Amino acid sequence: MVEINTTLLWQVINFLVLLWLLKRYLYGPIKEILDKRENMIKSEINEAEERHQEAIELKEEYKAELKRAQDKSSDIIDKAEQRARERAKEIINQAKEKANKIEIDKLQEIKQAKVKARKEIRDQFTEVTLMAAAKMIGQEIDKRKHEDLMSEYIDKIDKKKLGDVQ
Repeated sequence: MVEINTTLLWQVINFLVLLWLLKRYLYGPIKEILDKRENMIKSEINEAEERHQEAIELKEEYKAELKRAQDKSSDIIDKAEQRARERAKEIINQAKEKANKIEIDKLQEIKQAKVKARKEIRDQFTEVTLMAAAKMIGQEIDKRKHEDLMSEYIDKIDKKKLGDVQ
């Protein structure tokens, strides 16, 4: 049969008390610390996931903002190029207008020079014919009367004979 020894009984009681003490004062606090640590790690992981998601959203926002900035800069460049083309057209048109005005002015000067040359030729022709007529007839003719006669004669002369001095 089995004999129960009092030492064995005390050892069993001591073992049970030790288990109870370990469970109460060691296992509980360690489990509590481990649970807190697990919760803290889970919350940090959740927070890291949230921050990661926020970073992804910010990255998308920055990409969209960058795209808008590029579009805006492209629009600004297009507008500047358009203004430059318009300004170039204005400058070209102004230059053409100025060239036309200069051409008209020069044509007017040429016409005036032709009129002046014709008048000078007429005056010289009148003077030469007056001197020649005076020598031929041996007397001097009144200059005003001679000029009237010469004007009349020149007006009758065919324009082709005078050339392009109109």
